[in-house]
Amino acid sequence: MRNLLRCRRGSVAFATVVALVPLIGAVALGAEAGSWYVTKQHAQNAADAAAYSGGLWLACSLSPTACTADAQSMDYRGKQFASQNAFCDGGDGTAYPGRRCVTLASGTTQSVTITPQGTDAVKATVSQTQPAYLAKLLGLSSVTIGATATAQVKILANPCVLSLSDPLAFQGSTTVQAQKCGLSSNSTQSNSLNFTGNGLDVSKAGAISGQGDCHDNGGGQCSKAITFAPPVPDPLSALNAAISTLTLASFTGKCPSAGNPAPTAYGPATKCVNDVFTFKSNGGSAKDGKYPLNGVYFFSGKLTIQSSTITGTATLIMLPGSTLTISGGPSIQITAPSTVVSTQVPAALASVVNLMSQLLIYDPEQTGKNQTVSVSGNAASYFNGIAYFPNADVVYQGSTQSYTCVEVIAKGITLSGNSSFDNSGCPAGGKIQSQIVRLVQ
Repeated sequence: MRNLLRCRRGSVAFATVVALVPLIGAVALGAEAGSWYVTKQHAQNAADAAAYSGGLWLACSLSPTACTADAQSMDYRGKQFASQNAFCDGGDGTAYPGRRCVTLASGTTQSVTITPQGTDAVKATVSQTQPAYLAKLLGLSSVTIGATATAQVKILANPCVLSLSDPLAFQGSTTVQAQKCGLSSNSTQSNSLNFTGNGLDVSKAGAISGQGDCHDNGGGQCSKAITFAPPVPDPLSALNAAISTLTLASFTGKCPSAGNPAPTAYGPATKCVNDVFTFKSNGGSAKDGKYPLNGVYFFSGKLTIQSSTITGTATLIMLPGSTLTISGGPSIQITAPSTVVSTQVPAALASVVNLMSQLLIYDPEQTGKNQTVSVSGNAASYFNGIAYFPNADVVYQGSTQSYTCVEVIAKGITLSGNSSFDNSGCPAGGKIQSQIVRLVQ
């Protein structure tokens, strides 16, 4: 008996069994906590998606001209995207498109709330409350796992230069003055914003954004750029469909040229189109190369501007199939009319006449590879208004003079030389609106 009492066989095994009890409990509790962590990650994904969707809805409401109004509410869009991430508001039986709501375990509930934060942000809060199991040993009967996310709509400086599909390039010793507006490119290429010149100065420009990436030659200009930004809507796109319907048959005929070397403005008594017209250095109404303009002018065929002087208040509209050539360093001092009325345009344009306010030139011609339209200004020339080239690559050097409505929209734009831009005085319908939605929390 004495030997039995002194025997230590199995004592380690007994101690091991005793130690394993809390160890196994701790491991099991860790596994339960690990499942909470996984649920937390899923909740965060759902909150991010819900907040961002609500932010997109808010961005559209803040800029109704930039997108089609959404028939659903911000709350609906937020909960829709939360449901697509398997988080569904309890009791909400709405059949959201793409919803992935599942039957939850007994005692488990989910909630989703979407709340505005001021006037430019939206907050999404998602949570899941579920029974605790081993955590009951710690006094927890249930646990609530939640996540929040906030999306903010950031209004970029309204671009006054917009490249619709090709890169926005900065060439030579370009200096851009655009303190009240920005520069944007909808190109998705790696050189959506392409800084290729030396001595570039864009420090006095507002936000510079591109839908693609930015490239520069080592000058550090890309540090100012917002890359991979959402596309900027074209505010004048409705003009394209309307003007594309115009033909020579839309006019009473060609404006007379014999004895009338100046172009003719469209009006109730002069519903004609100027066909194959040239602004000559020795022409003009006074036969001295000076052309005072006043009104809306339509051109078909080839429009050529040579070393002449063009002044006045005018809109130049080129018909489909026409081309524009500017050569000889003409002096162009044109201001776009502040308003255009229906009697100044053919009936086919009556529905878009509001978009022609402050429109300086509309040129629908297409340029191919290595083809561009050159628009150059200097100290004696200026383009005071909106220049619109929806299908052309344009090399633009505007005036250094400051006007309150100087805006350029083209398929592709290369800025060369010194230019000043400002669209603060442009009509609301012609202003380029740009904004981004970002998660800030």
